[in-house]
Amino acid sequence: MILQKKADEHNRNLPYTLAFRVPVAFRDYLGSCQQKLAGVCKSFESPETAHITVKFLGFSSDFFDDKRVIELLPELYRICSRYLPLKIYMRGFDVFKYAEGRATVIFLKILPCQALWALHNELCDRFEEFEIFPHADRQNYQPHITLSKDLKPNHEEHLQKILLRSRKMAKRHLKLNDLVVMSPNRMFPVLAEIPEPLICPPAR
Repeated sequence: MILQKKADEHNRNLPYTLAFRVPVAFRDYLGSCQQKLAGVCKSFESPETAHITVKFLGFSSDFFDDKRVIELLPELYRICSRYLPLKIYMRGFDVFKYAEGRATVIFLKILPCQALWALHNELCDRFEEFEIFPHADRQNYQPHITLSKDLKPNHEEHLQKILLRSRKMAKRHLKLNDLVVMSPNRMFPVLAEIPEPLICPPAR
């Protein structure tokens, strides 16, 4: 099934995204990472919305909307709960470089985690009728925490030096269990049962 991509009211064409929110206590560390990158980045992603994508689920369409996402929350919880709490380790920075016209993304690297990969692949199998994201699914899945999409021009050499130095950063540990489905405007908590009312905080 081919789904029509549809921008939201702010004209941001972003998919529904199953993700772990990082713990509040980790935000200070993200702030220290931003300081290390201040020389090459003009702005940074908000630590309050820092997350690790588990699986892009699909763009908003007549087939896939907020109502459908809410219906899926208990099943998502059933699948994901067997992996919780999920422990990951991080160290160093890296970049995604896209085709011309797309922003370069600098991110905090997640070290290989067998459980996170297994969860991602199980979700790919279960929701294969939904949209396919070949750049971010299966063998192309690369979990990370985005730090900035706003790099300064003509700072490639400085950036490469920072990336090289970051390999010596201390390894950090996180225990993850706060799962949400993010849309451009709202966060849907992944729960075993849907409470009444369901409270979905804004994404920003």
